[in-house]
This record gives sequence, C-alpha cells and structure tokens, in this order.
Amino acid sequence: MSKLLQLMAIAVFTLLSMMCANAQSGGSYDLSWWTIDGGGITFATGGSFALGGTVGQPDASNALTGGAFSLTGGFWFTPVCIPTNGDVDGNGCVDDADLLQVLFAFGSSGSNPADVNCDSLVDDADLLTVLFNLGDGCN
Repeated sequence: MSKLLQLMAIAVFTLLSMMCANAQSGGSYDLSWWTIDGGGITFATGGSFALGGTVGQPDASNALTGGAFSLTGGFWFTPVCIPTNGDVDGNGCVDDADLLQVLFAFGSSGSNPADVNCDSLVDDADLLTVLFNLGDGCN
C-alpha cells in the first residue's frame, strides 16, 4: 500500500512540474527569457493591455517585438504632474508650508509643484484644494 502512495505522489509531482513549466508560455505569448534589472517604476497602457513594473537599462538598446506588440527597455520618464490632495512638498502633511507654496506661485502657468490639480495653472482651485485638506496627514 505504501508503494502505491509513493507512486501516486511521484505522478502528482511530475504532473505539477510539467504544468508549472508550461505556465511561462501559452498561446501566442512567450516568456522564454527574462532578466532582473534596476530601473524606475512605471505603469504603461496601450489599448486593452496594461503593464506595470520596472524596466532596466541593460535591455534599452533594442525594442523587444513580437507580432503587433513592442516593449522598449530603459529608464522611463517621470510624469510632469501628479495630482495631490494639496501636499505640495510631498512630506505627507498638508500644512502651512504647502499653503505658502501655492500662494507664492499663484497665477503661474506651466509645470509647477504648486499646481496640485495638474491643469497647468496655479489658481483658486489649487488654493481651495490645499485649504480643504489643511491638516491631513499631520500628527
């Protein structure tokens, strides 16, 4: 009886091993090789596909292509503006320092950390965002 259990355990292990090996490629997608590289974090979308992760510099020389898909390595750009709750200086606390930065930059246009709603203009909407969230995240 124990020989039968041993044979069944070996058969199950072999079957599971084969299933794990086939999980890396399926259909028209293939992950037959990969590298672990340093780099920045990003989230990219295209059509109905989304990809999040890091892409490192060693693979940046050539685009990885297959069919209609293409992935280019290297360092990704940092978005010019990320909407916030009014925490202009990024210290986790919406306080008087954030309010002062918005007031000093009031009326400016273009890329500016005080533009908390990312509309390329530091205006009353940014000021109200800071005022409504004043004290958030502060101990």
